[in-house]
Amino acid sequence: MRFLIQPLRDSGVKRGRGYRPEIDGLRALAVLAVIVNHVNGAVMRQGFLGVDIFFVISGYVVTSSLLAHQSESALAFLSDFYGRRFKRILPALIAMILLVALLFCLVIFPGEDLLSPSMRTGIAALFGVSNLYLLRQGADYFAADTSFNPFLHTWSLGVEEQFYFVWPLLLLGCGFGRAGGDRLNLRRLTLLTLVLFAVSLAAYLGFTWRGQADHAFYLMPSRFWELALGCLAYLLHRRVGSGRDFGKHLRFVRHRSWIATGLVLIMALLLLLPLPFQVLSNLIITFLTALVLVLLQPGTGVAASALGHPAVVGVGLLSYSLYLWHWPLIVLARWTVGVNRYTVLPILLATSIAALLSYRLETVFRYGHGWMPWLSRPLLFFPILSLMSAGILAGLQGPMRGWLYAGNRQEGVGGLSNSKRVDNTSISTSNCFREPTSSVPQDSNFKLCRAQPNTGRPTLYFEGDSHTNSLIPIGSPLLRDGSYNVAFFARGGCPSPYFEPRAIAMSAAGKVRYRLCAPHYASRMKFILADLKQGDRVVFVSNLYGYFGPPQTPSAFRKAVKDIDSQIRSKGARLVLFAPLPSFDTSEISVPLSLCRPEWFRPAWSIPVDCRPSLESRAKEVQKTEPVRALLGELSRESSSIDIYDPFPVICPPSVAMCSMKMDGQFLFSDGSHLTNTGALKLYPSFRSFLVRSEAKSLVTASPASPPSSP
Repeated sequence: MRFLIQPLRDSGVKRGRGYRPEIDGLRALAVLAVIVNHVNGAVMRQGFLGVDIFFVISGYVVTSSLLAHQSESALAFLSDFYGRRFKRILPALIAMILLVALLFCLVIFPGEDLLSPSMRTGIAALFGVSNLYLLRQGADYFAADTSFNPFLHTWSLGVEEQFYFVWPLLLLGCGFGRAGGDRLNLRRLTLLTLVLFAVSLAAYLGFTWRGQADHAFYLMPSRFWELALGCLAYLLHRRVGSGRDFGKHLRFVRHRSWIATGLVLIMALLLLLPLPFQVLSNLIITFLTALVLVLLQPGTGVAASALGHPAVVGVGLLSYSLYLWHWPLIVLARWTVGVNRYTVLPILLATSIAALLSYRLETVFRYGHGWMPWLSRPLLFFPILSLMSAGILAGLQGPMRGWLYAGNRQEGVGGLSNSKRVDNTSISTSNCFREPTSSVPQDSNFKLCRAQPNTGRPTLYFEGDSHTNSLIPIGSPLLRDGSYNVAFFARGGCPSPYFEPRAIAMSAAGKVRYRLCAPHYASRMKFILADLKQGDRVVFVSNLYGYFGPPQTPSAFRKAVKDIDSQIRSKGARLVLFAPLPSFDTSEISVPLSLCRPEWFRPAWSIPVDCRPSLESRAKEVQKTEPVRALLGELSRESSSIDIYDPFPVICPPSVAMCSMKMDGQFLFSDGSHLTNTGALKLYPSFRSFLVRSEAKSLVTASPASPPSSP
């Protein structure tokens, strides 16, 4: 313990004359709020606002540091600042990312979807852009649950590091950093900060009101106003780093220490008791933090004394390391023994020890010694170290994927990945699935999603939304059977044949998000019709029940089916429509499926309750989907070239009273309606028999002018 605590004891030697212990006390309040919220959000409902407190403090401290340093040139000013930041941030960050990545790979199943996004988040964090990567991931149709990503918390470091890139340049532009700062430069900087504060706050509110909360949350420009408030607090509190306390000249404010104490108490209550609107909470906590930084006087008043207590200051000094380590250890616990009343204390103890070790590592690199000559060139050393670390993480999700896994390597649980593929082909989710907002692909992309190794045999063209993607695994046995070739292509939220679903028609946001559905469908049909041969099948798979919106069965769908059926029939091919599956009253299984696998490091008592199968009444599900099934039956009777495949009896047999998300211990569904690999493959025997019957039917109904393909 003496070894671990010694850097905290020595920290007083390195404090400058302008050091304010109460700022470290505020850091302690912020980091403890975040940790408690992440361990149990019910205890501190708005503990996540601790990050907003950190942003204000960062703006204050960084401005203080920059204005206190003068250099001979702009280049020297920037290199000195970035060198200090690199030594402060990167040693502990790199060590955490490397060690956590190795531990994570020990306990995460190699086929789990979340492995690659987690490693990529870690790589992005090494270069200060994890917030941008996570924003992009949030738009992913099959995005994995980020609460199981051990590097999720690094988004805030990305925001701060991007601020560090911009802010020194703005100070240089205002005349600081080289020859000191006069009153004119100070006014120029203050005015510029006020303008940027207003623009950033407007962007934050604009994103929020337009329903783009993820942009407001992750982007540095929409978070800049919080950092700018810290900058303004410093400019008000001190003049150009001289140490002059402008708070003493606020003569209209009496008893300011008591006011500061009251503000700190309000901040603590706000962390515990949430307001109805989160935006309001963010605004209040941010402005309160800035006011406290201005009003607090070291050593006077209850708040200053409490925040400046050595124990509280010690936690504040450890705040960066505590923030770095608390989230990965919580996530690692979720992947193993769970987070519960029995494991909370071990998690907190491990976080404390890891933070002390991390702080010791930070101080070694930050202050350096003669035996570490490479620290004299931090702008070269740390980028190289980051690149090497990124290479290790890239290997863990690539060629070294699964090397470290310490559990049972048999897949089970129903297939653990939303990244589907057809064996020995280029057909995969990455090639053959498009987000709703992605551009319309070209023919070259379509060719990647077609496999025709069985010469002279018909091709099955699977088209539709994300439910088509879920069926990709069925392509492997179809190819192995030798009777068919396959092609798959899907766009999330876009039914095939395309018609405007009721939910999209009634939503302005839906019209924007799904505006490319119709062009995508037109492009796909043009490609398929040009490629279609005698005996081929076009198989439409979409969540029709969800698009119709009970109890409607839109005429637009009927018209779309008839239009494309006539074109397909003219090619001597047939149209197959998938009937609805049962659906379950859950938007998603909120844990990765691999967490439902008992392992030696994941005892049965720690398996999440989400792993229990959801059940729905079979009679209720049949009744619910009957209008869609009836419409499909009518279309089939009206056209001799339309066949209906009904997967419902396979997934929910007539012999059972309740439809289940699991069968024989394996998940059939990855959420309320999408099939897992096991669920898709469960359909194969039935679907293969259906194709044989369909082929026999086509032989009977084929006209002499359009002879069927040879068997």
